[in-house]
Amino acid sequence: MKNFQSAGHELDKFKEETNSLVVSYLTLRKLVGLLGMLLPFFLAVSPSRSSEFLFNLEPSISDYFFTSRGDILVVVLCLIGFFLLVYNGYTLVERVLMGVAGICAMGVAFAPTRQACLACDLSVHTGAGGFLGNLAGTWWHFFFAVVFFLSLAVISTFYFTRGKSGKIDWRMMGKVSQKNRRNLVYVVCGVVMVVCLLILAVYFIYRAKTGHDLRPYPVVYIFETVAVEAFGFSWLVKGEALWPDPGNGLF
Repeated sequence: MKNFQSAGHELDKFKEETNSLVVSYLTLRKLVGLLGMLLPFFLAVSPSRSSEFLFNLEPSISDYFFTSRGDILVVVLCLIGFFLLVYNGYTLVERVLMGVAGICAMGVAFAPTRQACLACDLSVHTGAGGFLGNLAGTWWHFFFAVVFFLSLAVISTFYFTRGKSGKIDWRMMGKVSQKNRRNLVYVVCGVVMVVCLLILAVYFIYRAKTGHDLRPYPVVYIFETVAVEAFGFSWLVKGEALWPDPGNGLF
């Protein structure tokens, strides 16, 4: 048994030294990033109903659940959630945050927003309300969405910026390197996600007090998309699709 465990350890060590494990992690990060960045555009292409908002966009990304793009929304969110759940961070806190973000991504998919269209006959989800239909249209949807973005913002700002040791290497601060370039992106993306959440919070308060939703501008969709793009770009850079270390790259 000990020989078997020792052999397994040596195999993992060999994979690390030959970069095969590292490349698989980089690929996983790229996939998460690409899925996130492409999601708003997949949803916006030729939806099944005419919207009252600018460029025929839905009021929010979540509202595509009740269009012919509903399956794309659910599948992509579940894929992102699954990848986040199986991702193994450097520290326990990072792993917990990844798990929380993964669960919340699936929560957004399975506990959809309130159905705004009374005759959305072109969606397979009409009337069903998702896997957690009893939670559809409740504050749970917003809870899942907010916690999802906040978790990813913390991960991007405070954990992606760390080195392999699991700690921020302060000695590298001020030095020009690929890692420091990526760190700048992580921080900016994390800040962008938080700012988008704050803007949306102000907008929801404004809408509740005045009753105006600023039509025809899809305010929620716009800032959700910016936040999703920041999340996806952060993970794409974490996969070293941009500013890679020597030996890594887009593929």
